Amino acid sequence: MKNKDFFEQISMTILDFVLVAVVILLGYYIIVLKRKSRLMAQIEVRKMEDRRSSFVSIISHQLRTPLSVIKGYIEALLTGDQGPLNDGQKEYLNDALIISRDSVNLVNDYLDAAKTDIEHMTLKRELVDLVQLVQAEVNKLRPLSMASNCEIVFTPPADAVPPVSVDVIKIKQVIENILTNAIKYSRGHGTANVTLANRGRQVIFSCQDTGLGIPKDQQADLFTKFFRAKNIMHRDTKGSGLGLYVSKLIVEAHGGRIMIASEENQGTTVQFILPV
Repeated sequence: MKNKDFFEQISMTILDFVLVAVVILLGYYIIVLKRKSRLMAQIEVRKMEDRRSSFVSIISHQLRTPLSVIKGYIEALLTGDQGPLNDGQKEYLNDALIISRDSVNLVNDYLDAAKTDIEHMTLKRELVDLVQLVQAEVNKLRPLSMASNCEIVFTPPADAVPPVSVDVIKIKQVIENILTNAIKYSRGHGTANVTLANRGRQVIFSCQDTGLGIPKDQQADLFTKFFRAKNIMHRDTKGSGLGLYVSKLIVEAHGGRIMIASEENQGTTVQFILPV
């Protein structure tokens, strides 16, 4: 009887050991499979992103030149060099010019997103007065803001802002992206308050609008490629969803950072900070 109990105990111990080993192996196998599956999914996503970026780059590059030529012809006609235009013709040409400019901007956004990243972005830096730069961009976009019934108010800083070493063209693009978003999503009325401030060794640009705002559950994706908030897409179909993505790349390439605070139906505040 004792021998029988002894062998039963050994059998149970071996069985327990086998069960534990099986559970461990199954757990390990599941973990390995999950990791492998996750890795394969990431690789596939990267491949798809590379294919899409290549496709976008090729198509956009082929479209940019003819669109720019069309825009140039329309601008030339509006100057009156080819003869006087009646009011109806001017109205049609102005509408066509707006569409062509939007198309060129979209193509440029796609090209920027396809070819730029922080690691190899080339900056042509020069010392710039950001107050003058921001004022010039506000003035440039004022006709668009008036057409959209959105008032842009730039309040110059009370304290002096030191010159900042930046790539002028790229920083202009960031400011334009932010301001055009404020205008575009103003819901046909509203304001965009723009400020510039010196904080020690940093310069802070801020644009606070009274537009549509962005739902909280979508704000984590704001700076990703091709992102457009659902409440915006319901109201407006134009836009590449690349403006903020490209802006983030540019600001971070300058050693700065960009931030957004937004509340749906209340408005959005976009800030970017550049080191002095």
